[in-house]
Amino acid sequence: MSEPSDRRAPATGRVGLGICLAATLAGAALQIVYFTHAGALWRDEASSVQLATLPAFSETWRMLAHDGFPVFIPALVRIWSELGLGASDTGLRFLGLLIGFGLLGAIWLNARIMGFRLPFVSVGLLAANVTVVTWGDSLRAYGCGSLFILMTLGLVWRLMQTPGRITFLLAALAAILSVQTLFQNAFLVLAICIAGGVVCARQRQGKTVALVLGVGLLTAASLIPYLSLIIESQNWYILQKVAFDFVRTWNTLALAGGSYLGWPFGVWLGLILISLAVGLAALLKRAKDGDAVREDLTLYGATALAAGIVVFLVFIRLSGLPTESWYYLPLMVLAATAMDATLANGCRRFRMAPQVLVVFMVCLLSPSTFHFAKYRQTNVDLIAAELQDRAKTGDYIVVFPCHCGITFARYYTGPITWTTLPALADHRFHRFDLLKEKFCETAPVRPVLERAAQTLASGHTLWLVIESPDAPPGAVEPADPPPAPMPNVRLPWWEGHYTSVWKKQLEYLVAAHAEQEKVIPVKPEIRINPYEKLSLIRASGWREKNEVQSGSTASP
Repeated sequence: MSEPSDRRAPATGRVGLGICLAATLAGAALQIVYFTHAGALWRDEASSVQLATLPAFSETWRMLAHDGFPVFIPALVRIWSELGLGASDTGLRFLGLLIGFGLLGAIWLNARIMGFRLPFVSVGLLAANVTVVTWGDSLRAYGCGSLFILMTLGLVWRLMQTPGRITFLLAALAAILSVQTLFQNAFLVLAICIAGGVVCARQRQGKTVALVLGVGLLTAASLIPYLSLIIESQNWYILQKVAFDFVRTWNTLALAGGSYLGWPFGVWLGLILISLAVGLAALLKRAKDGDAVREDLTLYGATALAAGIVVFLVFIRLSGLPTESWYYLPLMVLAATAMDATLANGCRRFRMAPQVLVVFMVCLLSPSTFHFAKYRQTNVDLIAAELQDRAKTGDYIVVFPCHCGITFARYYTGPITWTTLPALADHRFHRFDLLKEKFCETAPVRPVLERAAQTLASGHTLWLVIESPDAPPGAVEPADPPPAPMPNVRLPWWEGHYTSVWKKQLEYLVAAHAEQEKVIPVKPEIRINPYEKLSLIRASGWREKNEVQSGSTASP
């Protein structure tokens, strides 16, 4: 809902400018809140940082398949660290903050590139959105990838308006950087090229169509070096793949757009439907010479919006991964700016509507986003510090799930023996390949369970760094799952079939044999992101009676 910047367009006015600037500053303030409260790196961030800072960059390249991202973010984090700016978690999080600020700035820059004065829709939908504030600033590739896909959308439009060597190189550079940051951006670059091709074909601009397609081809060619890594990664990402679930996808999209509220996603859907209707009208309308650029911008934005949604959902379907809200951040950024472009013409008649949208969205979203921006991203570092004070020689520490061993290994520096369940040989970054090997073994967690039992029997303490139990353990120890692939199930390699049983086996051991079991509170007053909120449980003593007593679940 923005106005074109040509001379005949009515001035947006100082009020509109002030509202957009204030909303942008509010978004920046929320990012600072996140920066000051996020705390230690959670496992996915720690994995990315530790892979990026391996002793040799050639080793980082060789291990890229274990992180799921192309090379740009590892290279950026490596350079940042070599400059001495990544020596602490605060220094690393400052890089994420700069990326978040850059995304806000790119929204404004893109508005100028695409020819409308103020990015009302983008600022209204994105500035105070919790997905943008938290996951856009995290030390993962989503914020930076969103920035580059945003610039690709604007620079391809500029290429269509002023074809030339410089504009072509700038558009190609933005598109290549976008896919070198996030693989899934390749689908969004395709959507942008489709939108550019539709507009150019409508105007019978054959040479410009070739330039737009050239951007797409160069972008695709830049991914060729990753083919072997992508193929390699499929050997173990099968552990996470699930069947496509439309309801789950819809709910995750609603969460991403809704900032944990219900109604904001309805605003997104309403604006999308309006934009598609306006775009269809522009496609069917024969524009007058004076309105050609405006109509082209409307058609370009609507086509990019429609194609982006379709191709990104195709990506989600093909990947088979259980998506989280941050997966949709690049699509959200593209969609918001595409709607800005689509609705730019209409705001000449309804000048107050975009201003009301910004005030309404930012004022109502900010309290919720402020609340969640104050969440710490993990408490594993706090637990590690607690164990360094409490654990004694002869004790044993077990971390579950094993992916949290990445965080624990980063922050625990004590001498006490620790392991994950199951035990993995490498905890620097995600090693689904090693986990897959455990799935193929018979009873791979038995050595850990036996060592835990020996620790209790010898009078030492067993420490569990573990997700809170879903339910009290049963009266009978769960049987070991068969080696993978599990027979007679829909998803024979899915990790949940195995890890859930192993967790229950560990909980059964403690409930059946430990004389004492207690949850140790670790700064309970601090709010922790549920993605990595673990409990510290102390178990001690030994009893031979192999039965689970009622009420034996760990309690403070």
